[in-house]
Amino acid sequence: MKKIKIIVDSTADLPEHFLEKYDIDVVPLYIIWPDGSQEKDTWLDEEKMKFYQRLMESEEVPDTSQPTVPDFVAKYKELMEKGYDEILVLTISTQMSGTFNSATLAAKEVEIPVYIFDTLRASSIVALMARTARLLANQGKDSQEIMKIMKERFDSNDYQAVFYVSNFEYLVKGGRINKFQGFLGSMLRMKVGIYIKQDGTMEPFGKARGVNKAVNLLLSKLDEAGFKEGEKVNYLSITAGAREEAEIVTKAIKEKYDVVFMDKALTGKVITKHVAPGMVGIALERFRGETD
Repeated sequence: MKKIKIIVDSTADLPEHFLEKYDIDVVPLYIIWPDGSQEKDTWLDEEKMKFYQRLMESEEVPDTSQPTVPDFVAKYKELMEKGYDEILVLTISTQMSGTFNSATLAAKEVEIPVYIFDTLRASSIVALMARTARLLANQGKDSQEIMKIMKERFDSNDYQAVFYVSNFEYLVKGGRINKFQGFLGSMLRMKVGIYIKQDGTMEPFGKARGVNKAVNLLLSKLDEAGFKEGEKVNYLSITAGAREEAEIVTKAIKEKYDVVFMDKALTGKVITKHVAPGMVGIALERFRGETD
């Protein structure tokens, strides 16, 4: 059986313990503040909370930057020296970042086989995909087989990411969402539902006043995506600091579906920069039999 290392970029927003439990490594994106200072994205909860506070206190929104080609080359070489046979990289959607391109160019500069998969997703749904990739690797499948299976499941709509934001302005400022929609969301001070489409782009799909209505909004989108009540699913709760609201969402998910695997995570710096503190989301993966 080949020794495979799974890499995600830092926008995967994976729970800290995923790194050791599922043998996953992370290549970080960057936050660039208006004063020119730069910092790496993080997967450490304590650092995330400090960033939320700084972001809320800042008058200007920072910029973000993808990992460089040398960042990926350094990581690939490090893993090659540790004795891995292959590297499987799962990146944020190419519609949202150039990370896939950096990872691909870097793969040409190393001798170890590197396979790069554009998830067409972002945040914790990528963490669930990375977990499944590890479980498939544990069955003896190589990187090419894993990518083939993941593509088939993607085409079957197995991976859904829906969330709501409490401050829509950040997505508008970041150029991720239409400004007219942003104007309405800001004026009405509602929670705005967002989902990641099959083509890897984000789109607002509704507004709700209050947490309970926002939860129903998210669940209705999952209905549209074909997730049936009582279906077996893997679930990751994701939030930018709104833990109490995230617990309300989790309770609703457990009541609606047969949850096989469940965990929770906080958004990292880059995702939080776009969605703003207060975001709450659902990463849902159709259960296909793999277990820890």
